[in-house]
Amino acid sequence: MNTTYTSPVSSLLTYGDCRESQEWPNYLELGFTQEHIPELIRMATDQELNWGDSDDLEVWAPVHAWRTLGQLRAEEAIEPLMCLFHELEELDWMSEELPIVYGMIGVKAIPALERYLSDSSNSIYPRLSAAYGLERIGITIPAAREECVSILTHQLDRFTEQALDFNALLIAHLINLKGVESISNIRKAFVEGYVEYAVCGDIEDVEIELGLRSHRSTPANYPTLADQFFPDLKAVLSRHETKKKNKVGRNEPCPCGSGKKYKKCCLNKPKESVDTQEFSPKQIELSESEK
Repeated sequence: MNTTYTSPVSSLLTYGDCRESQEWPNYLELGFTQEHIPELIRMATDQELNWGDSDDLEVWAPVHAWRTLGQLRAEEAIEPLMCLFHELEELDWMSEELPIVYGMIGVKAIPALERYLSDSSNSIYPRLSAAYGLERIGITIPAAREECVSILTHQLDRFTEQALDFNALLIAHLINLKGVESISNIRKAFVEGYVEYAVCGDIEDVEIELGLRSHRSTPANYPTLADQFFPDLKAVLSRHETKKKNKVGRNEPCPCGSGKKYKKCCLNKPKESVDTQEFSPKQIELSESEK
């Protein structure tokens, strides 16, 4: 066991597997105060713990540590924790939880998150963790919403320099912040063709999400994630829908144009003989007049 941490920080080494509960415990009940912040930062950024054996409880200690820092509103942790955006890029726990921690720390974290987001030398998904942090601050602290929306919008304005999915995810954060004031910027990114539709849909979908329209004006016609992974799916579904539409009810007029009900005409005929019959509109018209 790692013995370089003092109590109560050391208790986090065996506190438990975070997968066992979605609720964050109240770590302050363990006796944590401001004086423990430096040691908690050291634990949260401890390389040995973060990349330890996945079956060892100690591997969860950094998660408990950054949660505790969030509950302590530890402004001292703003910069040190940011290194985890790229160091732990592959770990879902980081991308899901650190933005929440920044939301708890509050407005003091905004400048650092803005710098990280705007730095194109950082890779896409760590930058999006910073964007998510801004979203969490804007949601947690309503007075900061306008500033967070402005930062995300300014980043979106660089859409020609950025990946399509990066732009789409920025728009997703703006939607969550109810960033109606950014709609002209969002529209421009869509019009120029720099947004991945699979994330939020098209501009009409975004406008519906923002409450700017109640329904679509045009049918949705864009590739989704399902199209990317199952390119033949639409064709299969289309054939299925066509079959459903062409299915004739037993009591409906027979499609052969005889004027009889389907059950008394072609229903029981061999399928091949029905399929090979050809009836022109004129024949159908004549048979209708004979009823």
